[in-house]
Amino acid sequence: MIDRLPLPAQFDRLIIAGGTAVALVMTPILVVLLALMIGDEISAAELVFWLAFTVIVAGALGTVLLSNIVHAALALIATLLGVAAIYLLLATEFIALVQILVYGGGVVILIIFGLMMTNAQADPIVSDGSQKPFAAIVGLLLGSIFIAAAIDAEWGAQTTAVIPFRDFGARLFRDFIVPVIIVGVLLDIALSGALINARSSSDDDEAEPASEESEAAS
Repeated sequence: MIDRLPLPAQFDRLIIAGGTAVALVMTPILVVLLALMIGDEISAAELVFWLAFTVIVAGALGTVLLSNIVHAALALIATLLGVAAIYLLLATEFIALVQILVYGGGVVILIIFGLMMTNAQADPIVSDGSQKPFAAIVGLLLGSIFIAAAIDAEWGAQTTAVIPFRDFGARLFRDFIVPVIIVGVLLDIALSGALINARSSSDDDEAEPASEESEAAS
């Protein structure tokens, strides 16, 4: 049935391998969480939280450890969707929607478009660099800071407040208009750079056959 889908072979393999891995990892976790919820050890909200936590951690590890750039981008989508679920638990539906549209949709799709426009190989590979130890140290420091902040925070009872979308619009396009413009300019620069690289690479590909023909004629 998968062979009938209009997808490249790389995505066919990704669907099979990724679906199998997710099922093997998530099934025992889901069984344990359901058992805890039935035993009144955790609530339904806590069940959703731990499921979202598992998706976030698994997607983040896939983003860092996968050698294929396209697969890493898809793993990043899973992480961002898990973060959106956390926002829903915090009763911030607007931020969850923005998380899905801007990050889960716009940024990741921009990365994939950049790969397509730069004529990347069918199976692009990420090469390890000398920055990996430095990145690991920075990641550990940030993780330690987040854990310390979570332990030291004073958690109170959750309160839900309904805020009109007009106030969101005023805050977004009046008070924070400069950051919005900066993000838009950065995305535009990234897309323009991908177009320029794609154009230069296609010009080089056209110039090589012409030079070979001239050399053969001489």
